[in-house]
Amino acid sequence: MVFMHYAQMRQSYYRAKRRAYLSQKYKREHVRSSLNLVKFSNRCGNHVNCIRFSLGESWQHIAKKIEVCCVLRELKHDFLTEAIFLNGSRCDILDITEGVVYEILCSETEEQFLEKIKHYPETLRVLRVKC
Repeated sequence: MVFMHYAQMRQSYYRAKRRAYLSQKYKREHVRSSLNLVKFSNRCGNHVNCIRFSLGESWQHIAKKIEVCCVLRELKHDFLTEAIFLNGSRCDILDITEGVVYEILCSETEEQFLEKIKHYPETLRVLRVKC
């Protein structure tokens, strides 16, 4: 049986607390930097983790958007749907926890997709999701 001295236990405890704090601080800063790329009216509290869509979208597009958002919530990620960036471009889903854009492709061609992502901020990673 191994016994730790009280001082060693206290040091271990404080090291663990410090690692947890730095991890959370990094996560908060990463979320903050992702949110700073989005228009203010679009990033206020009532739009986070809210699934928004329009009737102009196909049912397959809406269903895939809901599916991706549900998976993100299971992973405890925060997201914005139909996020409008500062330059006016709009994405389907922005995972603000990881800084990833999910672009759902149902009726769009590859050329339309490549043209659309040219307007997204360069700091974000873009992933395509096929219906």
